[in-house]
Amino acid sequence: MPSTTSHQARAKHVDKFMAFTISGGGLLIIGAVLAMLLFILKEAIPLFLPPQSKSMGMLQATRAGGAWVDESGKAIVLMSPTGGLKALRFPEGTPLPAPADGPALPWRSATALNARGESLVVGADGHLFLTRLTWSKPAGENDPAQWTLEPRWQGGLQLEQVPSEILHFRLMEGGGLGGDVSLRIVAQTPTGLVWTETSLEASSPVVAWKSIAYEPSLQPTAVVWSSDGKILFVGTREGQLVALDPESGRSLSSEGFGEPIQSLGFALGQQSLLVGGVQGKLAAYQRVRVNEVFKLQAFHSFPRLSGPVLGFQASQRDKRFLAWTASEMVVDHLTTERRMFAARLEGPGAAALAPRGDVILHANEATGALRLWSLDAPHPEISFGLLWGKTHYEGYEKPEYVWQSTGGADDFEPKFSLVPLVFGTLKGTLYAMLFAFPLAVLGALYTSQFATPRLKNAIKPTIEIMAALPSVVLGFLAGLVMAPLLERMAVEVFLYPFVVLLLSLLIAPFWGRLSLPFRNAFGNGREVLWMVPVLLVALMLTSTMGPWIERVVMGGSYRTWLQSALGVTYDQRNSLVVGFAMGFAVIPIIFTISEDALSSVPKSLTSASLACGASPWQTAWRIVLPTASPGIFSATMVGLGRAIGETMIVLMATGNTPVMDWSPFNGMRTLSANIAVEIPEAPLHGSLYRVLFLAAFLLFILTFVLNTVAELVRQRLRRRYESI
Repeated sequence: MPSTTSHQARAKHVDKFMAFTISGGGLLIIGAVLAMLLFILKEAIPLFLPPQSKSMGMLQATRAGGAWVDESGKAIVLMSPTGGLKALRFPEGTPLPAPADGPALPWRSATALNARGESLVVGADGHLFLTRLTWSKPAGENDPAQWTLEPRWQGGLQLEQVPSEILHFRLMEGGGLGGDVSLRIVAQTPTGLVWTETSLEASSPVVAWKSIAYEPSLQPTAVVWSSDGKILFVGTREGQLVALDPESGRSLSSEGFGEPIQSLGFALGQQSLLVGGVQGKLAAYQRVRVNEVFKLQAFHSFPRLSGPVLGFQASQRDKRFLAWTASEMVVDHLTTERRMFAARLEGPGAAALAPRGDVILHANEATGALRLWSLDAPHPEISFGLLWGKTHYEGYEKPEYVWQSTGGADDFEPKFSLVPLVFGTLKGTLYAMLFAFPLAVLGALYTSQFATPRLKNAIKPTIEIMAALPSVVLGFLAGLVMAPLLERMAVEVFLYPFVVLLLSLLIAPFWGRLSLPFRNAFGNGREVLWMVPVLLVALMLTSTMGPWIERVVMGGSYRTWLQSALGVTYDQRNSLVVGFAMGFAVIPIIFTISEDALSSVPKSLTSASLACGASPWQTAWRIVLPTASPGIFSATMVGLGRAIGETMIVLMATGNTPVMDWSPFNGMRTLSANIAVEIPEAPLHGSLYRVLFLAAFLLFILTFVLNTVAELVRQRLRRRYESI
């Protein structure tokens, strides 16, 4: 008796320990999943944090007509016609060494310093100079107190006529006219607009002006050159934005702005023209080709300012830009139309945006007071509307869903729409399930209800072994073997199912004429074996008919026929290839679970159905299939989740092009494949890096919701059929 009691006590302790271990293991798994989800959220949430700005202080300086902020935000350069260039250390305001050479003072005309620290100056003697601001810094020295401003003055060209104001210039590296650097300049004279093209190393010492012919009714108020210097954009007091050919004065295109235009500028890349009105209207225009004709198109608008827009300055890192009036200063982002910074001003003056876009300066024209702000906006190109809505990008005629994370130039406009990736995920999953679901479920139904035990023991293990094939192997075979084969025999592949069906319908009546002993001995449970010769004959017929149909019906090339008749382009690695390859990965999962569910239907149900006179097929279709539907549905959802999360097959078997087209002859890019493709190129904590984490979170939520809905439906089906 004591030994029995001791044994029972020991068994209880073991039961408690195992229960604790199992419960702890389950909780650890749940905790690990939640920890992964929280980490993904932690990396994605900063995308949606609002920009932060704060005042960096104020200092007193001399009055200036132009200002520039160094990339570090620690040094400021002020420019005035009477004092030339002066450098200050911020925030102390102490002057930094600056050379006294340059054009003779006082300057007769000068353009504002642009974001690259360039300006065009006409000295007191009428000579034209280009300056580029540079610093002399000891090696490894980050303290501005040790820096020396060293502007590079180029030119010294004598002007034929000194204009009243130089309005804009375009510097073209490697330009013509026998020099390494050429300039296109537009200026204002008492008689109207004039322009010239010259080289800073021109042999001729005199720069001659050419008049610009334009409609007498127009009164220009602002002008800028296009990025290539071939087109002059003119804003007028009449509210017209005009693109002129300076050579002929011919208007290339014109667009109404709605109010008198005060200022013009460019965002990074010099493709998006920024336009500011007298009443504070802000918009961006671009030149697009419509019906073989270039037109000016307004493709972005921004919140209105409180007065005439005095100027623009663009960041050299992204598409944000600075705009200001006499009483207000703002920083907007071109692509998202998002206002990241706004501040009130105490009077008109010069303004500047640091090349990185993280420091903002205003120099009061009346008092000489300098005010600076810092701007922390690490992901300005991301917004909810950009991720999920149509966005109008540079070079596009209309708003579209686009994913294009990188480009070949520093001024590239990132495009982070997740819609094409979600679309591609659903498209790839759809084609995979269209191929896998009927084959897997009908195969499971035949194996469980009709096949002989010997044949069943051969079929089921063979299909289950398919699940052991690595997806990378399936993707490799699909991309290098199946895709070229399908391209070469596309007509035969599409013809094959119809030929098989036709042969089956033709042969079926003859099967019923065979003797019952023969059918019982060689037919029942072995029908699948009789399909082998049918499949082989169909293969021979399609191999013969396919080339004939392509030659007679499609003019010898199905690809040309698709393009001309349907407007469809055939890509070698397309959705059909992905559907076939991913279907082979999904079939074993759906087949195995469905077959187990179908085999678990009580024999009493099938026996009762057969006893009532139903045929085996009627019994399988009306009794077994509905009863096993919860298990079949679960199998389908598991297979669907496998298809949604598949990476390597999609990565290797399709072109990974993020297009939104249901055509089976085009490729796509899925969320999982996009993460695999882009993550090696994503800078740590950059916008692309965090968008990929957002895509991972979306994929996680998608599969979670899918599995939750599947479980709810399965439970409902189970309750419905459990009484049978």
